[in-house]
Amino acid sequence: MGRIVLVSQRHDQLVSLIMKRVPDAVAATNFDLELQAGDVLCWLPRENEFVDDEVQELATLIDRSLFPPAKIVMLSLAGTADDASEQQLRQWYGKQAMQFVFAYQYAIKMIDEFELPYTIIRSIPLSDKEIPTQIVTEGEPLTGEKVGINQVAQVIERAVTTDEFKNQSIGIAPLESEK
Repeated sequence: MGRIVLVSQRHDQLVSLIMKRVPDAVAATNFDLELQAGDVLCWLPRENEFVDDEVQELATLIDRSLFPPAKIVMLSLAGTADDASEQQLRQWYGKQAMQFVFAYQYAIKMIDEFELPYTIIRSIPLSDKEIPTQIVTEGEPLTGEKVGINQVAQVIERAVTTDEFKNQSIGIAPLESEK
């Protein structure tokens, strides 16, 4: 297995939490990098990024790379898999929520079309609090207000280091008792 390459411009602690769990991971702020054989690419965009533009940069990286990523893991906001209502999305992400959801849906479709192993991790907004979570399958509703950033880092670690969620879109939501 190659490196775990985290691509992110996030301002929270998610990247550092993942790097503590996966010490040989490397971080980059964009897709202007060189992939090595066996690299797992983990894209951690912010909720309000227009990822439809950035996925084109990912496509360029894949096209110009001698070695394609062994797997792509992407953190997505909720709403891309019929898992939240428009009202919930606006509550979580503001009045531009649907624009962000459409951008994420486009990026996810592009990742699917690369025909590489992938995992999409859909999450409601993150909190610094410890909030017990559960994995939700595609199409099941994501509810609650927030999920714990440490718990999201744990799920991302599983996704980048194992094949447990290969070619799946999974959701992260608070346990029923925590909602």
